[in-house]
Amino acid sequence: MAKPLDPKKIESARQYSSCAERREQRRKLMQDEIAENQRSNGVIVIPPKKLQEVQQERPKLRVAAYCRVSTQEEEQVGSFDMQVRHFTQRIEGNPDWELVEIYQDEGISATTVKKRLGFQKMIADAVDGKIDLILTKSISRFGRNIVDILDNLNVLSALNPPVSVEFETEHITYTGDGKNNLLIVLLSALAEMESQQKSEAIKAGIRWRMAEGIYKFSVQNTLGFYRDHFGRLVIEPTEARIVEYIYESYLEGATPSEIAAALTEQGIKSPMGNDSWSVGTVRSILRNEKYCGDALMQKTYTKDFRTHKSVKNTDLNMYFKENHHTAIIKKEDWLKVQKLLSERHTSPHKAKLRFLSNRFVAHRVKDGLFKGYLILDSRWSPAERQEFMKIVDDTQDNTK
Repeated sequence: MAKPLDPKKIESARQYSSCAERREQRRKLMQDEIAENQRSNGVIVIPPKKLQEVQQERPKLRVAAYCRVSTQEEEQVGSFDMQVRHFTQRIEGNPDWELVEIYQDEGISATTVKKRLGFQKMIADAVDGKIDLILTKSISRFGRNIVDILDNLNVLSALNPPVSVEFETEHITYTGDGKNNLLIVLLSALAEMESQQKSEAIKAGIRWRMAEGIYKFSVQNTLGFYRDHFGRLVIEPTEARIVEYIYESYLEGATPSEIAAALTEQGIKSPMGNDSWSVGTVRSILRNEKYCGDALMQKTYTKDFRTHKSVKNTDLNMYFKENHHTAIIKKEDWLKVQKLLSERHTSPHKAKLRFLSNRFVAHRVKDGLFKGYLILDSRWSPAERQEFMKIVDDTQDNTK
């Protein structure tokens, strides 16, 4: 008998040989088929007719851009013009794009979208189906409030079809498919943090200028003052006469209510341009230290950088500078008004002296021989005259 075989070794070799041969055969067969196809000009690919029609009839992409700068300083104005020019050229230079509009907000803060009318119009046009793609410089240009950024992106992505937003600086296109959601959230948070840090830096600079007495406070709604093109505080003579009228009337015994009614009746517009005057407006003018040349700064401050809402300052330092600028009202007259405001607020007798039974007003003589005397109304009854004289006597006793 021959030597016994090793079945394991044999079967292993047979299986290896068989598998290797089969793989080699398949490889050779595939190569032969490819060579044959190449000799016969290969395979002709015929795309679906519907796809061809869609590609041929596909309309241009309707593209808009959003440009914004937060201030109207010269360097920012240049940046704004460059943004508009850049996006206009980019969109018009793409044959597959059609320019919808360059939406603009110049000199508007991005902390919230409430005041950004250009941004609001863009979102409204997108909702109306007028835009396919929005281009903007960066997430910080789109907004610096993470809630507003994400809310508006969700609005755009929920449209049918969705509107995409391309952020050039970050090289991100937001399509709402979830691919860039986390990155958008992180970058939006960074933009908001940057806005907060910038706000704190600006506030610190303002407070430093207040402490040094060089802060240029706003007089936009302050009657009688304006700032010239050098930033200097200047008296506006016509409006200053209104301020003088208010102080003179009050020192003569008229109430803020009477003064407001008189100004309204004369057709004088309020500091906000309204036809009617409010008692609060007259009272604030009477209490405003700027009219005697002083300046009390940081009476209000912005508590939340997101809302930009000013609140009465009860937490931070205030800064007072005496003789800060040219006065409209003499200091002694202004101090008299403050004393009267305080006394008439606490003394019922002096209140009655100024305004008797809501109908009869006692006026003081301004100048001449009878300067300082009170004029009695001829319509008063004897009882009312007696009451008036009693009030005068009581008032004089209280001032002794």
